[in-house]
Amino acid sequence: MSQKLRLSPQSSLIDIGAGAGWPGLYLSSLSGCSLTLVDLPETGLKLAADRSIQDKISERVTTIVADAAELPFEDQSFDALSHSDLLCCLFSKEKVLTECRRIIREQGKMVFSVIYITPGLNKIDYERAVLNSPDFIQADPEYETMLRKSGWHIDEQIDLSKDYQETCRLQIEADDLHQEELIKLLGEKQALDRMGNWISKLEVIESGLVKRKLFVCFPNNSLPFP
Repeated sequence: MSQKLRLSPQSSLIDIGAGAGWPGLYLSSLSGCSLTLVDLPETGLKLAADRSIQDKISERVTTIVADAAELPFEDQSFDALSHSDLLCCLFSKEKVLTECRRIIREQGKMVFSVIYITPGLNKIDYERAVLNSPDFIQADPEYETMLRKSGWHIDEQIDLSKDYQETCRLQIEADDLHQEELIKLLGEKQALDRMGNWISKLEVIESGLVKRKLFVCFPNNSLPFP
């Protein structure tokens, strides 16, 4: 992401749906860029602020509670924009992409990852994919169409499905290794449900029903803001 966004100490990066600060804090540590973290749950942003102090980068990190579909920034405020698996957890996907287009500078870039359902599935496989994925994984129209409609040009698409599969596998191994601690922390039912959910996710990924992709985009300056 850092390379694709061409981040440097002179760059201003906004990470939307930032949670507790990953990957924004890492990207800022790596590049020296200024960083704005945006999310609705304040709890995660407080963790991110604490982490920025630990990482000794708090002087260039700002946290803001805001809705991704109604960002409180002026037009063309940032050089670079990132979000990680955000759109598959939101209903207003196109509105968020339009807001992202509004706040990016003319020469800026957006890089984001997203989990999505493989096109062309039969009804049974589609329903299985939906059941074992983030709540709002359905995308209609597909992301390529949404990006064009919201004023973005797609520069590159990178398939991360194998990495996503490996991440799920490692998570299952970790939960299994620490099963007793998880049960103490979460309670038996919640811990076992969590482990079962990861197994189900892995199965649909291994079956090719769900994929993960990295989009690299820049604003289509030949078009006005949508």
